[in-house]
Amino acid sequence: MDDDEREREFEKVDRWFAAHAGRITAFRRLRSVETATTVRWGTGEGLRFVDGPFCGEHEAVSGYIEVEAAGLDDVLGMLRTWPGAATVEVRPVG
Repeated sequence: MDDDEREREFEKVDRWFAAHAGRITAFRRLRSVETATTVRWGTGEGLRFVDGPFCGEHEAVSGYIEVEAAGLDDVLGMLRTWPGAATVEVRPVG
């Protein structure tokens, strides 16, 4: 990715954060990885949902976002517009 492409991708992420700013929270404890749902964007497949954590041997957590949501379906709706990483792990807090 060249500098211009990278900048355009960061701008998409910035817009996503701005659109969901009122729902972003912080500093709550995530539940264990056994509670995770993994969302993967596949080429031509759309979104795939997998129960369990996502970290495989070639993947790493690069950061996290904590959001207020009515439930998993609400979070998955938000993720349909996420312009960032191709794999996202969703975990409840508490």
